[in-house]
Amino acid sequence: MQVSSHNYSIQPYKLANKEGELKFGWKVKDFNRLAEALFDDSGNIEVKIEGYFDLQKRCLLKCQITAQLVLECQTTFEGIDYNLDKQVVYCCVSSESQLAEIDEEFEAVLTEEGYLDIAQLIEDELILSVPIVANKPQDKINQTLRFGELDEEAIAKEKEKANPFAVLKDLKKT
Repeated sequence: MQVSSHNYSIQPYKLANKEGELKFGWKVKDFNRLAEALFDDSGNIEVKIEGYFDLQKRCLLKCQITAQLVLECQTTFEGIDYNLDKQVVYCCVSSESQLAEIDEEFEAVLTEEGYLDIAQLIEDELILSVPIVANKPQDKINQTLRFGELDEEAIAKEKEKANPFAVLKDLKKT
């Protein structure tokens, strides 16, 4: 089942009027764009949304997002479990001209004809929240990485090997 915008459109102004709460649960594999940025598409996403109006009559959506994701370690190229727990407050606006007027403490979000595609909004938020580079802690990596050290023994063995061009050196003398 792919998440479609028709199934997860909400009316934020109605939710705020009721001071209501919505809960959603999805699988990571339901979000194509997010799954492409991860090691695999296993994991779960849970979202709790509370709608309300503030003192300035702005429609706000407080979202608590928790997700269990699997990222790719850039050192070992193996999966790393990554737990995301994020809270974001969206301020709903009905026109693009209002976007610039929103305080920095909120994330501005544009509603279309009173509706908001909450699945797309959450997927965008998750994509932005995933670290660009993920690595396991050094003590969990089963590799020994040495930088700036020379293997003196290997260098000595290379010098001892016969030079394949030594024969040419003798030809030049005659």
